[in-house]
Amino acid sequence: MGRKGEFQIRLMVEADIDGVLSMQAESFTILAVDHHTVGQLAAHAALIRGPDYRAALSSFRMVVAVAPDGAILGSAGWCRAEDSFAGARIRKVFVAPGQARLGLGRRLVEAAEADARAGGHRHFTVRANVNAAPFYERLGYRPLREGWMEVAGGVRLPAVFMEKPEMP
Repeated sequence: MGRKGEFQIRLMVEADIDGVLSMQAESFTILAVDHHTVGQLAAHAALIRGPDYRAALSSFRMVVAVAPDGAILGSAGWCRAEDSFAGARIRKVFVAPGQARLGLGRRLVEAAEADARAGGHRHFTVRANVNAAPFYERLGYRPLREGWMEVAGGVRLPAVFMEKPEMP
């Protein structure tokens, strides 16, 4: 894997998906351990390995951070928000554990937001896992309400529904 700070951010391609899935599973299992039970971590990992997740990932506009050796270091994406004509929902933001807290997550979200803006969207929402809510607040998102994310086997993860007000 490339040294910290060495990467390219670009749109995800089909050949990236297996690396993205592996990175996301490792990221959540390691970085969310202080906020979730062992059962919740296992259920989320099972969700990521499922065929529906792979299909959903392919349906979003995704950007990835790729090291010079091809390793996937992070991901972020967006889709049109179900409840907003002009809004975009930020999705699947993860960074490899060795890249955490170095600004990569911020750069990935900013790249996804820029891509969504290019698609005509100015308002952003996110369903943040509880461990990631402070990260999104630092990016200008404000909490709307607490809730849950359903994962594999009927397990629920605590989440915070957030929005970033319309941007010019």
